[in-house]
Amino acid sequence: MTGGRSLGPETVARSTVANGMVLLVYPNPSSPSVAVAAQHAAGAILESEDDCGLAGLTADGLNRGTATRSFMQFSAELDDVGASLNFGAGIEYGSFSGRALAEDLDVLLRLAADGLQNSVFPDDEVERLRDQALTGIAHVENNPGALADRRFRELLYGRDNPYGRPDEGYAETMGALTPDKVRDFHAGSYDPESLVLAVVGAVTPDAVRDLAARYFEDWRGPGTGAAERQHDAIRAFDTAATSAGGVREDLSLAGKTQTEFTLGWPGVRRLDPAYFPVMMGNYILGQLGLDGRIGANVRDAQGLAYHATSHAEAAHARMPWTIRAGVNPVNVPKAVTSGLAEARRLMDEPPTDEELRLTKQAMIGSLPLRLERNGGIAGMLLTIENYGLGLDYLMRYPDIVEAVTADDVQQAAARLLDPEAYTLVTAGPELPA
Repeated sequence: MTGGRSLGPETVARSTVANGMVLLVYPNPSSPSVAVAAQHAAGAILESEDDCGLAGLTADGLNRGTATRSFMQFSAELDDVGASLNFGAGIEYGSFSGRALAEDLDVLLRLAADGLQNSVFPDDEVERLRDQALTGIAHVENNPGALADRRFRELLYGRDNPYGRPDEGYAETMGALTPDKVRDFHAGSYDPESLVLAVVGAVTPDAVRDLAARYFEDWRGPGTGAAERQHDAIRAFDTAATSAGGVREDLSLAGKTQTEFTLGWPGVRRLDPAYFPVMMGNYILGQLGLDGRIGANVRDAQGLAYHATSHAEAAHARMPWTIRAGVNPVNVPKAVTSGLAEARRLMDEPPTDEELRLTKQAMIGSLPLRLERNGGIAGMLLTIENYGLGLDYLMRYPDIVEAVTADDVQQAAARLLDPEAYTLVTAGPELPA
């Protein structure tokens, strides 16, 4: 429930604008504000290996000057009404999100439409953004945890696969990006046919549809089929060979005292039938209570780690299932062995009834918290649309979770977690011989 109203087919208005853009509106009269969230096919999956970071740089530049507004004017219009609007890009999608008082939704949509359609990417602004990105990349390369995770993905997928490259790019690729490359990527990839916009707050569907028509309806795409290219790329790179495991790298960073490691395997797609068993298995392995079985064993019982947990991701493509920890360098072998032992235990034995009960309780109980704010609701609507889950998904969610059995969890773990064939990256001081 959100504001006393269920989120489902009767309360969410879904419509399509003439140019193909999808609009999702959830009126939430209990809140005086409004949140918008959107995604579209302009993610890093459309960039080349040599241009790694281009999608993110393009998204960052959308508010830096349009045909009618300078960066300062763009920012001032938001500041005048106390609103926020942010653009971004991940692997599969470009995105934007914003917040304002409901009466100022016009400002949000007008500026979002202007940025998406009319950005000119002034040379000096692009160069400034590129320098900022290079500073962020330098930070990653000096951060053991971030560096271990980046190299893990490279080994798992390969640098020729967008899922194996960092969204922010590399120093050498980001440094070579030019304003012209940014303009070309924008011209070829920003397409209203792939745009899904969710609006949540003290609004009516009719009023939102009128605004969407006013600011977006005349927008026409570049004719390059960005959405089709995105779908083709996801299929191609999802089926590309991933690491068969048995791969390890140890990265040495001067001046560090702690070793961070990322260890893992290819996981599941969001629409894989094993998605919920994997999410539950991950929760039991490294999230339940104070970091699940891994935290209880590796950190608490043995005192080997400063932190130890697991993460399972999912997207249209197979995303990683990982174990991560920060340890004293001398404890790396024991911590890795203990983490793998917990993975094997999840493979070999169904979780206990109590573990399964607590996990289901947490997954179902946390859902209302995720929907407390308009932004959380808007993000959920994008997820529902993105994966075709149906507007009744949240009504079915508790039953979906409750239907997962201990055997389902064990079988999913046995399918994906192989203690003999994993990819491992450590980063920190040079490890003892």
